[in-house]
Amino acid sequence: MTDPADLTDPADLTDPSDLNDEGVRLAGAGDLVGARSVLEAALATSPPEDRAQVMVNLAHVVNALDERERAVDLLTEAIASGEGAVRLTAVASRADLLPWLGRWDEAWRDVEEALVGVDPAQQVVLRNTRVGLLMMAGHLAEAEAEAVEAVELAGRHAPEYLANLYANLALLADEAGDEGRAAAYRVLSDNPGRQPLGPRWQRFVELNTEGAVLLSSGDRDAARTAFAAAYRETLEVPLREPPAPADASAPADASGTGPAAVDDVEALVCRAGVAGNLAGVADHPEEAVRWSTEAVEAARTALTIVGDAYGSATVLVNALLSRAAARLTQTHLPEALTDLDEALDLVTWAEDADSFEATVRASRARVLAVGGWFAEAADEARAALDLAYTAAPAMAASVHATLAEIASATGDLPGATEHLALARDLSAATGDVAGVATALLSSARLAYLAADLDRADAWYDEAEALLADDPRRLAACLHGRAAVAVLRGEPRAALALTDRALALVETPTPLESLAWHQVRGSAFEAARDFAEAESCYAEAEARCEAAGLWHVALGMAWWRADALIRRAADATGEERQRLAHRALDLALPAALAAEAVRQRFPHGPLREQWVALASAPATRSAFLAIRALGDSALAAEYVDHVAGAVSLHADGVTAPVQRGDLVGLPPPPTTGAHLPYAASGFATGADPAFPSAGFELPPRVRLDPAVPTALDAWIDVTEQRYGFAVRSGRAVASW
Repeated sequence: MTDPADLTDPADLTDPSDLNDEGVRLAGAGDLVGARSVLEAALATSPPEDRAQVMVNLAHVVNALDERERAVDLLTEAIASGEGAVRLTAVASRADLLPWLGRWDEAWRDVEEALVGVDPAQQVVLRNTRVGLLMMAGHLAEAEAEAVEAVELAGRHAPEYLANLYANLALLADEAGDEGRAAAYRVLSDNPGRQPLGPRWQRFVELNTEGAVLLSSGDRDAARTAFAAAYRETLEVPLREPPAPADASAPADASGTGPAAVDDVEALVCRAGVAGNLAGVADHPEEAVRWSTEAVEAARTALTIVGDAYGSATVLVNALLSRAAARLTQTHLPEALTDLDEALDLVTWAEDADSFEATVRASRARVLAVGGWFAEAADEARAALDLAYTAAPAMAASVHATLAEIASATGDLPGATEHLALARDLSAATGDVAGVATALLSSARLAYLAADLDRADAWYDEAEALLADDPRRLAACLHGRAAVAVLRGEPRAALALTDRALALVETPTPLESLAWHQVRGSAFEAARDFAEAESCYAEAEARCEAAGLWHVALGMAWWRADALIRRAADATGEERQRLAHRALDLALPAALAAEAVRQRFPHGPLREQWVALASAPATRSAFLAIRALGDSALAAEYVDHVAGAVSLHADGVTAPVQRGDLVGLPPPPTTGAHLPYAASGFATGADPAFPSAGFELPPRVRLDPAVPTALDAWIDVTEQRYGFAVRSGRAVASW
């Protein structure tokens, strides 16, 4: 906001030049009446050599006040007295107005005469006017030919006119019924670039723009073809190593490096942009990483040579976002976060900085949530949401979806439901069909977790109706239906659904493959085909290990333990003991690790929510496994261990668990009451090394602090298996 103390009172101005500048300022601020008054005062006192410029400025103001004849009179006088660029501007401006007074022929004659002997930059000014005259006269073919020639000339000599010329070409394409070309020209008009590319790159710009228009219309394959053709245009200029600046601390400048060097730089700029676009239409994450890496490297080099003259910072941020998304799909989470951290450092350089920051923070929140860094993810998502509502409203829905995932994974199902309702409504309001479908799929999963199978099926029905052209999300929908079928006691139907899902996805991502094996494992178990179930679970576990998804492995371990406990309940003798031992080997380390994950959370409700709800299934499985084995000594040691993990009670979350309740847990549930882990929302993964968020690790609890217990060995196994500390090396006496 302008400080009133900085405003100039026109009455205090006496110098004609100052009055002229003040009139221009007032006109730019929308005060046309004030501008007219000041400019008339300037005209009355200006010396003869300055009058023409003042008259041109005053003519623009009075024309805006609907005094067209007065404007033409002023411009006529300016033409008579002006010289050079001022006279040329007066000719062009007058020619723009004369047709409205029925004097088109006079306007055309003036422009034709003015074109004789002028330099290329002045030609652009007059040709731009001639395009408008031809359009007004209905000579559309001639107007288009004139505009195309003027664009080539403007690219070399007067780039400030490119936006207007492209806008006229868009209007001409509209008139011809060519919607594709019209859209392409509008893109060019809206994005003329900070420093326009030279004429060498005109064909590249057309092809790249064509690809963008085709992609926005949904024709992905045709867009890829156009982008590939544009990329080939950039290969015709061999790139040389950029010269090292004489003064490394000085900003780079291409203006004195010669035409060949400029072509090199512009080839880099073009290559960065189109490689980023090719990353966006890649079919596989590996291909997306390859293209986005080329875009990153080219944009970085362009920034080193000429700074952000061509808008390369924006290209670099987009390329980093694209590569991070592909790396997230590959579950290469640390690399994705590195890209996003760099993008966050660059957003202040990019155009529309707040919108880009919202996008980067939303992406970081998603990666952190997938990695199980829920507290950090929640903070980042809230920051992204604040920015989205002010600078990028269309993004708000996806951020609410991420917040729903965080809430669900930490046991806050009502909070997750609320965020998903907002995500669904916001996506519908902005016409984002994919966003609506994603929110419906997540809502169905929450209904499934609440054992409301009819509602889950209804959500899946609604989502499936939107997913005919989206095989990946349709596969997720079929996975969800399969999980519901298992819970309904229909394992064969569930297996058929997983087969359909796999057929839809040519190359499953690690998380998709993991989900497929988990659901199939649960279906085989429900069908009592335990060998096949174990094979599926083993494959899922291998996928977890290969992708570094320790958090997924942790959840899957207690889920597999539950399955083994159910089998042990129907077995006798040595088979019962064998199954119980296997269940304990899975369940107890998972429970110890789940309880220790609290160190990842800072003090506050999210930490207590995790302790009370999210880690509870693992603790419950551990006690059931110990009970199935009948090891009362280990049960007592584990009770002491759990009692030593002091946690504040989160009001309204769950009632405190008493020591006696832990020993007297109910018998294992029936198969129909079990919720497969694949649908539980804990499918996350990250580097297992994490710092404590505030509390020190609790000590080990022993009957005699000097004598290790059986549980000590299990703690050691857990720390080795999951890669982080569970208890400190100190020991205290049990109570």
